[in-house]
Amino acid sequence: MNACRHSGAPTVSVYLEVGDREATVFVRDRGCGYDPEAVAPDRRGVAESINGRMARHGGRSSVRTAPGEGTEVELTMRRGAS
Repeated sequence: MNACRHSGAPTVSVYLEVGDREATVFVRDRGCGYDPEAVAPDRRGVAESINGRMARHGGRSSVRTAPGEGTEVELTMRRGAS
C-alpha cells in the first residue's frame, strides 16, 4: 500500500519466488523514487517497518531506489522460519 500511496506510479508489481529453502518477494514501482540519504533520521519507516521487522524474524531485506528511478524492495525469508 505504501508503494501505491507514495510512488506516484500508476501500477506496482509484486513478484514472489519460492525455492526449497527460502522465499523472496519483490515489490517494484516505476515511480518517483527517492534519495535514501535524504530521509530524516526520525523517519523510521524503512529502517523499522521493513528492515527491522525482517531482521527480527530471521529474514533480510534490501531497498533499491533513486530519484526518478522508482523503487524495488526485496524481502527474503527462510521457509519454515518462525
